[in-house]
Amino acid sequence: MWAIGCSFLSRWISLSLSLSLSLHFTAFTGLEHLHQEQLLCDTTIVAKGERFPCHRMLLAAINPYFRAMFSNPFRESQDGEVLLQDMDPSIVQAMLNYYYTEQITLVPGMAQDLFVAASRFQILPLLESCSRFLLEHLSSENCLRLYELGYAHSDPALLQEAKNLVNAHFRRLSQEDESFLDLNPSTLMNIISLDSLAVSSEIVVYRAVWRWVKAQSASRLPFLGQLLAHVRLPLLTEEELREVQTDVTCHRELRLRWKRVNRHERLQHSRGLRRGMYTTCIVCVDLFNMEGPELKTKDFQVGCYDPQAETWGKLPLLKCLYCARCVAVGDKLYVTGGVHTDDTYSDTLHEYSPLKGRWIQLPSMSVARASHGFLACNQQLFAIGGWCKYEDYLNTGECFDLAEKSWSPIAQMPLALSHFASAVLKGKLYLVGGVTDSVGSWYASRKVLIYHVSADLWSHVFLDNECYWSGAVAMNNGIYVIGGYFRSRSRHHTERRPDSSNLRCSRRCFFLGEDGKVDKSVTIPRLPIELAGAGVARWKHRIYVLGGENTYLYNNLEGENDEEYYNTVYYWEPGAPKWVQCQDRLPFTSWGLSGFGCTAMKLPKKPILDLFRKTSVALTAIEMLNS
Repeated sequence: MWAIGCSFLSRWISLSLSLSLSLHFTAFTGLEHLHQEQLLCDTTIVAKGERFPCHRMLLAAINPYFRAMFSNPFRESQDGEVLLQDMDPSIVQAMLNYYYTEQITLVPGMAQDLFVAASRFQILPLLESCSRFLLEHLSSENCLRLYELGYAHSDPALLQEAKNLVNAHFRRLSQEDESFLDLNPSTLMNIISLDSLAVSSEIVVYRAVWRWVKAQSASRLPFLGQLLAHVRLPLLTEEELREVQTDVTCHRELRLRWKRVNRHERLQHSRGLRRGMYTTCIVCVDLFNMEGPELKTKDFQVGCYDPQAETWGKLPLLKCLYCARCVAVGDKLYVTGGVHTDDTYSDTLHEYSPLKGRWIQLPSMSVARASHGFLACNQQLFAIGGWCKYEDYLNTGECFDLAEKSWSPIAQMPLALSHFASAVLKGKLYLVGGVTDSVGSWYASRKVLIYHVSADLWSHVFLDNECYWSGAVAMNNGIYVIGGYFRSRSRHHTERRPDSSNLRCSRRCFFLGEDGKVDKSVTIPRLPIELAGAGVARWKHRIYVLGGENTYLYNNLEGENDEEYYNTVYYWEPGAPKWVQCQDRLPFTSWGLSGFGCTAMKLPKKPILDLFRKTSVALTAIEMLNS
């Protein structure tokens, strides 16, 4: 009986749903036919003289705008006409077709106007369809208009994608695009206040403002003072300032405000640099020549490699130490830990600001470290693992808050570890392989340790091989692991001391997914040479490998290591069939080098740096005398 009852209930529910769906379909099909035949229409939308009879009950049921209009004693609810004289009749027709049929055919010429109408009348499904269509057809030719739409109608996805194109093409758009002259004042102010504009000189922004004002000078001149408040005048060179003086001389209602400023004041008055005023370089900390006298006499250099020009430069010297680690946050470089030339270990943290042109020492770590992990995530610096004296491995980590300028401990690592590859991906820190003695003897790890920053928790997954002293960079929603020492292992999850002679330097590279597991569907060509301990950094969409070593362990008759060091520079771009060797090599060393700190960072371009080298007079504001 119970089974019969369940069967009856199931059939009853199925029949009810079928009747409900059939009734829904019948009702809307009937309304569509009534609209087509203009029967029982009780309201009319009027747009630029064209009349569109329709049913107020349908409009009110779907749309909160019309619901409020027809359920209150407004004129429209009394005389049965809704005036939309500012809307094109074709848009009203398309909107009503969507009401009655839930179908819309979007074309580029209509989609923007329909997006505005859907936003105005809060037709959310139609608004989503229009937004998706506009995103699919976004280009550098229409990005200004779509930026304005996204900004005015609070569409974050459309605004962000359009902003990316406006940032990248601002110079051309502001100088040549006629739609730039149609921007409203608030949108223009929002654009010229962006740090992310790809302009190498602030004169580009200044000229853009004047071009917009002069297009309709009578009505736009009152906005000039507000607009120029967003132009970073202290970043103009002397030659550019003369152009400003010439323009202002022609307008008696404008007044210049000058001030003698130093580095700090210039940066403060300008509110920072634009993205295009930087160039991204690869910085290598503590490059030195391994040939010649003892290490303590060496000159430790901070080298700066520009991959675009394939040239090396120098940053100011830091302390003489090796096996230090570095990371960049914005245009600041941070260096921590390392070994001094007297074999003592360092707990210091230093910051280098290119605009200040010098190193400053920040609060020190609680533990001295070398060959450790040093990563940046969410405006925090993480110093993890490493060692503090000969074969004394560390299982601790600590975090430096860049705002608070203070260190705090993080959760203890699952095992003591040094010489691992490390990278940051989506709020998690990844430590790949490494060297440890957590079972009482030396061995290379086959684990990927994952630190979840927000939860302060560690997890791990296993690799197929032991490895250490690889390099790693995060890119394309995963982590590329480059080179290192490897040894294959059997597939069981226990750790034991390996035979050191089986560890070999490798040309191997592989890709880890966000879960920390090897993704074999991603193909990376093998390195041109066996390489470990190299500096590995991401520059734009390329991976660069600098220097490195190949040590043959206990391979000769005397029982000593054979070592080979490299000063070569290679790069690979995902999708390319092989690695490319650069013409330039590591500077300051003819023999080669491994184990140095390496990271990509933003450096101000030379004209900008020249402005910050000395105290000078700068233009800090242009004021409207009648404001």
